[in-house]
Amino acid sequence: MLLEGAASGAPFAAIGDFPVALEPGPLAGWAGGSAIGGGVGSTARNAMTETRALGSPIGYANQHRFGRVMRIPTPTPLPVGDINSYLIEDGTRRGELTLIDTGVKSPAAFDALRKGFKEYGYSLEQVRRILVTHAHMDHYGQALRLREISGATVYASEAEAERMKTHWSPSAQRDERILAAFHRWGVPPELARSDGGMREISKQLQDPMDVDVVLAEGDRVEIGDFTLEVLETPGHCEGHIVFYERDTGALFSGDHLLTDISPVPLLSFPKREGEPRPKSLARFMQSLRKVEALECAITFPSHGDVILDHRKLVAGYRLHHERRALQLARMLSGAPRTAFDLATQMFPRHYATQLFLVLSEVIGHLDILVDEGSVRMEEKAGVEYAHLVRPCG
Repeated sequence: MLLEGAASGAPFAAIGDFPVALEPGPLAGWAGGSAIGGGVGSTARNAMTETRALGSPIGYANQHRFGRVMRIPTPTPLPVGDINSYLIEDGTRRGELTLIDTGVKSPAAFDALRKGFKEYGYSLEQVRRILVTHAHMDHYGQALRLREISGATVYASEAEAERMKTHWSPSAQRDERILAAFHRWGVPPELARSDGGMREISKQLQDPMDVDVVLAEGDRVEIGDFTLEVLETPGHCEGHIVFYERDTGALFSGDHLLTDISPVPLLSFPKREGEPRPKSLARFMQSLRKVEALECAITFPSHGDVILDHRKLVAGYRLHHERRALQLARMLSGAPRTAFDLATQMFPRHYATQLFLVLSEVIGHLDILVDEGSVRMEEKAGVEYAHLVRPCG
């Protein structure tokens, strides 16, 4: 699902269950090893981004290694293409490895991961920790198999650990409370009940499991002298976390920050009846402010190339969402509309096949407009209509 480009003008796409491939962005093909400007001067930070000699051959390790951090792309059957797993060496215990995210459960992904380890001179049996940024199938799908091979300890946040116990998929959620929400948003019943085959796909691409260690804000994972701090970044999903290494300025951003791709903050639903629905886009924007304040020399995203200026990327995200909210407000200038009406107009080619994503996009921006007083919601016969109260932008 292509969305309007942010500040760079590059196309952005939804990342969730059905992401789409993108045109190359300004960093596409960057082979790693470039020095980072902006005053990054410490030895530790420079070691993360040491320059490859001009004219030297670009082998696998040359292209994907950043000091002790080793990137291993593995394929997915999703249109977004590869996911990046990151292997981190323990500088004090040779041969002990930490892996961030695993890829989907598939023969092709497993083979690519195994071959990636071999390129760096390691084997899957040497993994001691598996850190999961969130419980989408491309991030933890083969964690169970890897734990069985290596005996590794698996870490995740509390919310995502619960989801990892089942064949969970955001777009496949169809219990009665969610169907009731779809009804309030004006979705036709026959469309509301279809999950586009995501339930079966999720069973194929992930193995449910219990995690070993639950992580929370401020926790630290010690990898020898390399310390990863856990930061909670809800938005794209409820329990999303990122890992930050302060000494080197390295950020492992999962799906929170992505080159040329705007992550869709996916709809979340209250755990208990009577609780308010979490406002995913508002929480995503709060999480962006948290990450924006970090001093990052290099950001390692789950999809696409490394990010050298995370603050510029955040500014682009912010502009994109401001434009999207303004677009939605203009669509309401004629008459009150349901969220589904708005989704069909905003995404006429995608609402039928990517219902969960387009509703996430529309409702997230309606939440923002309601909070700022530009829109109010009124219910008639069990269906909510958005009314424009005052122009915005």
